[in-house]
Amino acid sequence: MKFSSDRITGLLLLVLGVALLLGIIPAQTEAVDTGWMRPQSLPNAMAVVVALCGGWLAMRPAEHFSTQGATAARAALMLGILLAGVWFIDRFGFGLVSPVLALVIMVLMGERRWLWLGLGAVAMPAAIAFAVTVLLERPLP
Repeated sequence: MKFSSDRITGLLLLVLGVALLLGIIPAQTEAVDTGWMRPQSLPNAMAVVVALCGGWLAMRPAEHFSTQGATAARAALMLGILLAGVWFIDRFGFGLVSPVLALVIMVLMGERRWLWLGLGAVAMPAAIAFAVTVLLERPLP
């Protein structure tokens, strides 16, 4: 078995998913008596998805292709924007930053259709806010 970047990434994602399930999520969530959904339900589901997809990628990597320098630079730019977005959300709040962040990410990914840009910048942050504040009964920053 050859260790390609896909296999290594898949194995790392598998380990991350298991670490989230067994250690990080239990340590970072608190038990509550209110609400119909436990606070760790959604994070656990997402950790399972990360672990399963990582395992799939490790078992079935894509055929090798060459990464261009421009693609790597664009990925680094996206990572920088996401890190800045996390900082801005912490500083100014989810409600103000998330629509702008979603719009910037979608434009950088090449989306140009107004309907999808509007839905991504308005509907998705609203759905996330609804899920966290109403369903999970947790405040957003």
